[in-house]
Amino acid sequence: MTNLKRLKALPLLGLLIAGAMTGSAAAETLTLNTGARISAGVSNSDPNLITVNDDRIVSIQATQGVLTSKSPTPDGGVVFSTLADKPFTLFVQTASGFGFSVQAAPAKRAGLFLTINNMEVRGTEAARDFEQKQNTYSALISDLVSRFQTNRKPDGYVFTKNMRVPVSAAVESTFLLRPVTAWQGDRIRIVRTDITSRSSQRIRLTERYFWSPGVMAVAYYPPLDVLEPGSRVSVITVFRTKGGGDEPQ
Repeated sequence: MTNLKRLKALPLLGLLIAGAMTGSAAAETLTLNTGARISAGVSNSDPNLITVNDDRIVSIQATQGVLTSKSPTPDGGVVFSTLADKPFTLFVQTASGFGFSVQAAPAKRAGLFLTINNMEVRGTEAARDFEQKQNTYSALISDLVSRFQTNRKPDGYVFTKNMRVPVSAAVESTFLLRPVTAWQGDRIRIVRTDITSRSSQRIRLTERYFWSPGVMAVAYYPPLDVLEPGSRVSVITVFRTKGGGDEPQ
């Protein structure tokens, strides 16, 4: 079976993911920051496929002559073939400017079938228009939270794997937190986190549990004032973002 293993690396050096692919082909999905490196087995007997969610690959490069063919797919991925029998490096670039490299180990095996999520993915110009057309700050937040609750993603918004919601040690000891989903617009990130009470006492819910630098709004769904022991509720947190990170208010 296919196996790709994550390894930790310093943030400035990117993420190194090492592993090999043998046996029958299986879909692999990885989440990377831009500039990351991954190591993976590729086939020199079957076609290989790389795609990037919510993006389009515009360039895939290797040493001249290593790739015998490469062609785009309708969803923005690239199918490529190689006859190489020695390791080589692929450089992948997308339309949004996201880039990463693949340290490829070729062998006669099932073709690579890899999907990449960009941790720093951003919404399109349509997302910027949505955020700027609202008359007031409160109208923007209200509309976005309502859409999020009913899964009506605004034009230009994309799903993101960045479901990080900073909380204090006290909050982590009080609640069991489970990230569920998140959207990224142009300058706004919105996240749903399911929380379950660890306490044997009723807990009065306040927004301050989830306030941190960059937070624009916090809402509980369904709306609750008190959480019973062992009960669960969703927290919707709206962040103002700048570049790849959350922007302090």
